[in-house]
Amino acid sequence: MFPQKRTERNSYLGNLTEQISGRFDVVGFNEALKSDLKSFLFYDIVHFNWLENIRGKNIFRALVNFVIRFFTLVYFRARGKPIVWTAHNKIAHCRGKGEAFSRIMMRYLMKWSARIHVLCEESYNEIPDLKQYKDKVVCVPHGDYIGDYPESQVNIHEKYGIDSAKKIILFVGVIDAYKNVDLLIRSFCKSNIVENDFVLLVCGACSEKAYREKLIKESENKRGIYLDFNFVPTELMDAYLHQCTLMVAPYDKETTLNSGTLWMAFSYAKTIICPEIGCVRSIGDADKMMYCYDYDTEDSHGRALESALARVAKDFSDGLLKEKESLAFEYMKSHSWDAEKNRWIALYEF
Repeated sequence: MFPQKRTERNSYLGNLTEQISGRFDVVGFNEALKSDLKSFLFYDIVHFNWLENIRGKNIFRALVNFVIRFFTLVYFRARGKPIVWTAHNKIAHCRGKGEAFSRIMMRYLMKWSARIHVLCEESYNEIPDLKQYKDKVVCVPHGDYIGDYPESQVNIHEKYGIDSAKKIILFVGVIDAYKNVDLLIRSFCKSNIVENDFVLLVCGACSEKAYREKLIKESENKRGIYLDFNFVPTELMDAYLHQCTLMVAPYDKETTLNSGTLWMAFSYAKTIICPEIGCVRSIGDADKMMYCYDYDTEDSHGRALESALARVAKDFSDGLLKEKESLAFEYMKSHSWDAEKNRWIALYEF
């Protein structure tokens, strides 16, 4: 399993490993490098996640990253054992120096994989190149986060000095430019939802100093905006999810196909504001569970976000938010890891 069979920052891999461990002996790629090198010789299937994400602060580092990852793919291809690849996004999020290399990686992953796994049916429309490989594409949807995080007694309002009467709109996760947090801040301010006692809490590590400074400047002297550029540890995540009123994920639809944040919100009976990315369009009656919208330009994205925030304020006062929350949670339970267990196991049966 690449990159590893579980990680603190993303429970997707841990949940997947748990589902299939009764049928398969799962070894993480990174763990094998450190203590189980024989696994690279004696294995039956290799599953790649995010192998196409080529990063580097300059072209040389991006090239080195590409060469290492491409050699890894070539090695497993040469071994002749089945390769499974999960297409998590339309294109890799790492723009800039590594973007061209990422596109090359995706091309060969599609070509050399014995099975291409997609997380939503809309992937066929969002990734045109998949059509020529339709016979080896399998859709198994993203699972839930129900019970993933230990119960936490931390009071989030007190932690950030937020009045207990205020309602929290939560953005949580690694902060990258494609997640449009700067646009979110501007739209929050323009929407005037702060007058309805809502605040915006943005939490997550932001490695790009320039983008971090941009967000600080955007929120300067603005009411109701709280920024925390620290990774939210697993032991505190439960508190954030339970104590927010709803979540928001205004991702770039040009690259984004799936959102773990969406399923995290649903798993905690929270609704969410999110563009109509692929996984959203794959939900029947998504607008009954969440605030979804479409956009064409950055300006229209901002206006759509403002409109969604205005609807949130109205629906909260009308008591309609609870209806969305209930439907979201029921949807997640019916599409949980356990509900799809047999399909996950079948993904690796050749």
